[in-house]
Amino acid sequence: MAIIVPAILEKTAEDFNRTLSVVVKLPNLERIQVDFGDGQFIANRLLSASDMDTLSPAFEWEAHLMCQAPNDFLDYQICGFKTLLLHYEAFPSAAELKKTISDAKGMGFKVGVAINPDSSVNVLKDIEADEYLVMSVVPGKQGQEFILKTLERIKELRALKSHAIIEVDGGVNETNIKSIKEAGADLICVGSALVKAADVNMAYEKLIMAMNS
Repeated sequence: MAIIVPAILEKTAEDFNRTLSVVVKLPNLERIQVDFGDGQFIANRLLSASDMDTLSPAFEWEAHLMCQAPNDFLDYQICGFKTLLLHYEAFPSAAELKKTISDAKGMGFKVGVAINPDSSVNVLKDIEADEYLVMSVVPGKQGQEFILKTLERIKELRALKSHAIIEVDGGVNETNIKSIKEAGADLICVGSALVKAADVNMAYEKLIMAMNS
């Protein structure tokens, strides 16, 4: 059964805390994603983990690292993140990515590997991870339109990694969330359609209804 994962993308701790205060009140919420960007892998420099308070253990927290070859994960561990999402394209080689996955697992993290819209799903064939994230927009900016070919990419990944946890992130809304679920996604990240809505609770309810209709 697919679940909705609110995605928080903010530049300051103040903005993050404001958004978080609304998100944590959503009913039956299990998991929250926080986006990080270094200004290199993506154009935007986003919130830093070192500026964050300790996160509530009531939720499963994942850090989406839109960063060039990240290797220092201590601040994420201190905050309370359980899963790190690393971008395949952020590393100079698959070998470097595999080493970083191993290092992160050695610190007790679960690790997911993300791929951008223009990367072949097949690059993940020999990458062993706890989950795989298919980006359905170009990473780094909320509010972009969902790339339709993502639905086929989810199916390709499911064929490649039949028992994998598949996550999808970018451009998700009421009109496409059911198709994303039916394509094979387990975790569906929703950013602006949820956290920027005038009424977050109503938006969340509508997304759940649309996904399960």
